[in-house]
Amino acid sequence: MSTLAPVPPPAARRRTPPAHGRRRRALLFAHELRALTRVAGPLIVSQLGNIAMNTTDTIMVGPLGADALAASGLGNAIFIAVLMLAMGTLMGMSPLISQAFGARDAAECRRILVQGLWLAALLAIPVTAYCMFGGPIARALHQPAEVTRDAAGYLFALGCGVPPMLLFIALRQYLDGMGETKPAMALTFIGVAVNVVGNLALIYGFQLHLAPGIDIRVRPGGVIGSGWSTTIVRWAMLVAMAAYLMHRRDLRPFSGIPLGPSFQRLKEMLRIGAPIGVQLGAEIGVFAFAVVLMGWIGASAQAAHQVAINIASATFMVAMGTSLAGSIRVGQHVGAGSRRGVHRAVLTTYALVTAFMAMCAVLFLVAPRWLMGLYTHDPELIRMGVGLLAMAAAFQVFDGAQVAGLCALRGASDTRVPMWITILGYWAIGAPAAWLLGTRTSWGAMGVWAGLVLGLAAVALMLAWRVRRVMWAGPLSARAAAG
Repeated sequence: MSTLAPVPPPAARRRTPPAHGRRRRALLFAHELRALTRVAGPLIVSQLGNIAMNTTDTIMVGPLGADALAASGLGNAIFIAVLMLAMGTLMGMSPLISQAFGARDAAECRRILVQGLWLAALLAIPVTAYCMFGGPIARALHQPAEVTRDAAGYLFALGCGVPPMLLFIALRQYLDGMGETKPAMALTFIGVAVNVVGNLALIYGFQLHLAPGIDIRVRPGGVIGSGWSTTIVRWAMLVAMAAYLMHRRDLRPFSGIPLGPSFQRLKEMLRIGAPIGVQLGAEIGVFAFAVVLMGWIGASAQAAHQVAINIASATFMVAMGTSLAGSIRVGQHVGAGSRRGVHRAVLTTYALVTAFMAMCAVLFLVAPRWLMGLYTHDPELIRMGVGLLAMAAAFQVFDGAQVAGLCALRGASDTRVPMWITILGYWAIGAPAAWLLGTRTSWGAMGVWAGLVLGLAAVALMLAWRVRRVMWAGPLSARAAAG
């Protein structure tokens, strides 16, 4: 892989007038901003599409009551906590593909794709098996019986959609790493629209009269029906993505390369991706732990948490999409050997993400009742959710800063130290604080979220230090390898 050329000493640099230098730097930043937003736009829409799948499930399950919302929240928490380990591991493809693309090595991009598909198939086996045992896991967490029953069925349905989801992610990493971000965006939003129709049919049931004496009837499936709808959509999205790639002859994903597993490349992807998976698991895990704490407080608290965290997740997806674009830009600059380009990509990503999240914080403070009212009309849930959204406003900027830092480091293949930073911040600071403030004080649900704020703030500050150390101090390639 290409590495960044060292910065020449001051004496070797060509002297330019200050005004000309400032104008040139401004033009370079403007170019980086345009390039980053061009990549980020479809990624943001795609990320919003991903959360839209969950959002539509939550909204359409909402009329079934607090217990149904709580079951959906508990099932998703148990599911996502482990799914993110697999998804994060597959994200090890992205920096390798973007660096190979920056170095104009198309064959290497295809080789990484093939190994990514092998890795996705292998990871799908344990994650699917885990979902099959959702019931015992939910009961072991001492959740209400009525919530546990539906959560177990919901998890089983989601588990059947794990293989297509992971294979789709591997194909998407291939396209995203080369800057081809629009296909996944389009397929994701088509999937959301199909999921709405599937939810209407499988949550509430339907009866279709075809001819005299010939009727098709589907009984209402409730929360479990929404899980089956999501799984059907994920299989359809995989088929559509595979068909698109085979249709694009210029991409030729399987042309001229061996299709068998390569343990050397799998090992390299795991070296980069496994820490990403652990990092995502640590982050999502602390939010799943918050769901469990809410269940100890009560079903209403758990339901209000599910709605509020869904709203906060929607804004985070914009920050995530922008940061993923930043990761791709950093990787491409590394592959092209441009140190200054890396700096511009990092600074532009941080500026865009933190500015957007600051605006979202203001929205959470100004219109919390309206936001909660999109999901439920239960006055108790709205009252609790308003307080939780106030806490969410407190962590918006920190949440954006931490994902910008993580993705910037990921683009330079620096993943191991960020993994330890997230484990320390979330599980040595955030989780204990959430447990202490939520269950040992009168704060209740607000205390749980206060602990999340502390964890996110700690992670954001430590990652900013790591970005400064890796991107600006010393040779980037050596730092990444040491990490």
